[in-house]
Amino acid sequence: MVKRLILLSLLLFSHSGWAYSNLEASVDANPVVVQQSFVLTVVADDEIDANALDTGPLNSDFVVARTNVSRSTQMINFDTRRETRWQVVLIPKKVGNFLIPSLTAAGQQSKPIQLKVVANASSAGQLPQVFLRAELGSDEVWLGQTVDYQVKLYLAGELQRGVLSEPELESALIQQKGADSNTVEVINGRRYRVIERHYGVTPQVAGSHQLKGSDFSGDILKPNRSRDLFSRSLSTPVQLMGDTLELKVKQPPASFTEPWLVANLVSLNETWSPEQQTIKVGEPLSRIVTLTAIGTTEAALPNLEISYPDGLKSYPDKPDRSDDIQGQEVVARLSQSTAIVPNKPGTYTLPEVKVAWFNAKLNRKEYATLPARTLTVEPSANAPQPVAVTPEATVTTVEVATPWHKNLWFYISLILWVALILSLIWGYRRGHTAPAIEQTHSKPDNNLSANFDELLKHNQLGKVLSMLPGQLDGLRGETHTLAQVKQRFPELKVILDDLERQRYSGQGVAIDLKPLSKALNTLSKSEQSHRHSLGPLNPQ
Repeated sequence: MVKRLILLSLLLFSHSGWAYSNLEASVDANPVVVQQSFVLTVVADDEIDANALDTGPLNSDFVVARTNVSRSTQMINFDTRRETRWQVVLIPKKVGNFLIPSLTAAGQQSKPIQLKVVANASSAGQLPQVFLRAELGSDEVWLGQTVDYQVKLYLAGELQRGVLSEPELESALIQQKGADSNTVEVINGRRYRVIERHYGVTPQVAGSHQLKGSDFSGDILKPNRSRDLFSRSLSTPVQLMGDTLELKVKQPPASFTEPWLVANLVSLNETWSPEQQTIKVGEPLSRIVTLTAIGTTEAALPNLEISYPDGLKSYPDKPDRSDDIQGQEVVARLSQSTAIVPNKPGTYTLPEVKVAWFNAKLNRKEYATLPARTLTVEPSANAPQPVAVTPEATVTTVEVATPWHKNLWFYISLILWVALILSLIWGYRRGHTAPAIEQTHSKPDNNLSANFDELLKHNQLGKVLSMLPGQLDGLRGETHTLAQVKQRFPELKVILDDLERQRYSGQGVAIDLKPLSKALNTLSKSEQSHRHSLGPLNPQ
């Protein structure tokens, strides 16, 4: 009995004598469509190393997208068979007849396979299970104009998992517009689920460009609910390459001398709080001017140059920029909020605000305008009222004797009133000078924040120009805009004008901020030396 059990164990666990002797290759479709994936399956009749298969010979005519490796073991009537299976996802690079060469794995070779690659699915005589279609809203745009890129993924099978990449274009801003949409289309009698996605592409350099389309990588469940031994759904790997599209980017017209802004529609509007045209001295007003552009990004919007007449003190905030998606359009906004405090009564005219822009649909220059506005400022209710004196009136002075104790109280009240006024003046001056002293001592030696310094080193021109007024504010007065910076710091004007021309020239020249960085460091050292050279205001 014991001998029989030992013999049975040997039969169950001993090697069946099966040895690795064959390597077989096959494809899941023939002919195949260019730039659409097919699966090359290679099977070894034994369990061997997963890295044993050499796919190098395939690289000349195909893109090897990915390789999946699986192993299986079968036992039938004490006969054990093992198998190693490679699924290689290949994408043909061009149309023609090709030979999939013999592949080698652990000393065995597969047989070569003749493969035909056609231009489209109709030439292959079959409808693909998965394919891509993409197009641009226009193949010719202006520099800085946002163009729509639409890509559709067609699925005849059930998608198990997948990733759709965004298109690629050097020197361009690319962002997805909205969420994906799902629809159904019937093509040649076959029902497809269609996933549609849109991207906004904003080129930053003029010239002819090649836009690389979106790619798809995923797994499609096999039909008839095929399952493995563990009841898992079987899937087919799929890899698709998007078409490359031509895009021509035009230079701004030479006649457009203002800061370049191209869009489909631009508007200016304003809101006031409170909404009234007559106010009193000292009463603050809030004004928000909003520049809205459809068909471009917030980075392309110029700063607003808004001036105010003497008698109205203005305190502008940092501009707020944002992008929004409405339908399939990119909507860019710039909001400039300003606090206005009148300090003299009178009637003031706020000049109109005008922004030049180029209409991409009509190919012409236009202006977005806010009309001039009149503001009436009345004296404050607490202001002392003037006393009217009639010239013809005769003033008679009558001296009346005043008791001494009443004069004493008058003089005491006068002294207290004068002391109160002096204390208020001292407190007012102290409150206005202390922050400036604290600011002077709290500024770093180089007058530049670490973040601003990093932007300079990495030549981030747009962000540097946006932050520069804030970095220099208070050094020689208020600098809320680049125009004020050029006025307060004439030594920087030539450099800033040159950088702005490079920014909007569209020549593709690399931006170099080293001259600006050097000039700022020289300016910082000069200001520090000037401060340290001042002697004490009250020498002992």
